[in-house]
Order: sequence, then structure tokens, then C-alpha cells
Amino acid sequence: MDEVPRGIEPGATMTTAMISPLVGGLIRTWTHDGTALWSVNDPEGLSEVIGRGLIARTPVPDSRFREAAFLNVDAGTLIVQNRYPTGTAEGSAQVEASIFQLRPANRPERAPWMELKDFLNDAAKSAVDRGDFWVAELGGWDAPKEPYCLFAVLDQGGGPVSVIEAAPAPRGTGFWPEVPENQPGSTVTAPADEGSLPAVGVFGGVAIQSWGVDPWDIALTFGKLGE
Repeated sequence: MDEVPRGIEPGATMTTAMISPLVGGLIRTWTHDGTALWSVNDPEGLSEVIGRGLIARTPVPDSRFREAAFLNVDAGTLIVQNRYPTGTAEGSAQVEASIFQLRPANRPERAPWMELKDFLNDAAKSAVDRGDFWVAELGGWDAPKEPYCLFAVLDQGGGPVSVIEAAPAPRGTGFWPEVPENQPGSTVTAPADEGSLPAVGVFGGVAIQSWGVDPWDIALTFGKLGE
């Protein structure tokens, strides 16, 4: 008989947790009891599914969603469910899940800001395929409306346009355009093509870095265009 992973044996308590991007081998979780930063034993396996619309979500206000998982804090066990059920030979449906072991956070194993840029790029590409937008915000169940960085692809009649909007306006970055001091936010647009989409991660990462936070202090909120 296979060994039961720690934290999911009979009687174990699992709590719904919002999750941050997985960058530098680290991930942050938020539960109603607080937040914690973890190192992931199998970061490659987890990074393949986060931010791509593949795993379970929890609703937040304004018909939006954030990715979530089940966490056993004491054992450091994270259960990540697939978003969509699969069929069985008997004609029923089942939801598959993957189990990841966590441990108290060590130093980042890789450059976290470069990884965040790649994460945002991958999230943007998959969001376009689904007709979604995403908003990078501070993590937690009671996150403020600002700061934020939004990515969407809109078609207003002249073809698809990539839109990146951030508030407060990123200033002094040498990357985002400078705007008047009384302008609360900043928006960058470009035709949505293979040349512009890779820039999403750079603009998004620079905006988030200007907030004075770490990459694990944010979470992506997803929504459906037109809803």
C-alpha cells in the first residue's frame, strides 16, 4: 500500500488557502487564520499549473476569482485540485488533485523578479486563450483595491489591443511612461501580437516592484471579459 502523504491522513484538517505566484521556489498562502511563506519541495510541478486557469478557484467580489488550494499548516501539505472534472469509465465525473509538500521558507532558490516576469507572461498568454483578464493585487482575503496592475486584451473595432493598467502610476521606473502628478494611474496599450505580449511581464513586474513588496505578497485575480 502506498504511504499516505503527511497531512491528509484520516482526521487531518485542511483549510482553503489563496496562493501567490510561485517564484524563486517560494509560495505564500493566505488563510482566514493568517499568512505564511513556504519553500516548495517540487516547485517545477507546481509552477506548471499555477496562473494558467487549470486549478481550483475561490470567488472574490465583482464576479472575479483567485486560485486556491487546500492547506494543512501543521504538516505543510498543499492539495491542488484541477479546475475541471474528468470523466470515468463508469460515466461519472471526478476531480483530480496533486499533492505538494511545503516547508518553512528558505532563501529564494532563483532570481524572484525575473521569475515573476515569466510567470506574468505565461498567465497573460493563457488568459488571452480563455478570454480572461487578470489583475495583480496584494494577496489576502481582504485585499485593498489599490495598488493593482491589470492586463487584458480588448477589441474595440480596430483589432485586438493589449492593455496594461496600473495604479498608483509607476513613477521613476525608467520603463513606464511618466504621467502628471495628479494622474492616479497609468495605462500602456499596443496591438496584441507576438511582439507585444512578451512585454506584459516586464511592465507588470516593474509596476509590482514599485509597490515596495516582494513577489510573494501578491495574488492574481481573474475575471471574464464582458462580465
